[in-house]
Amino acid sequence: MASLRTLEQALKDILKDAERVTKYDAQALKALILADGRVSTEERLFLERALQDNILDEQAYQMLSQMLLREELG
Repeated sequence: MASLRTLEQALKDILKDAERVTKYDAQALKALILADGRVSTEERLFLERALQDNILDEQAYQMLSQMLLREELG
C-alpha cells in the first residue's frame, strides 16, 4: 500500500512540471497504488479526489477511473 503522503508527493512532483497528469504519469501512480496488489480506502479516496479535481488528461482519466471502477465492482 502506498501511503497517502507518498501519493500526494508524487502528484505534486508531476504537477510541478505540467498542468495535467498524463497517461505516463497515471501509469506511475497506478504502479504505486497497486504495488501491494490491492487498492486501499486511502488510495481509493486519493483517486476519487484526483478524478474530481480535473487535473488528468483524457487518457489518464480513463486509466485511473477504470482502475477505480474495477475495484468498486471487484
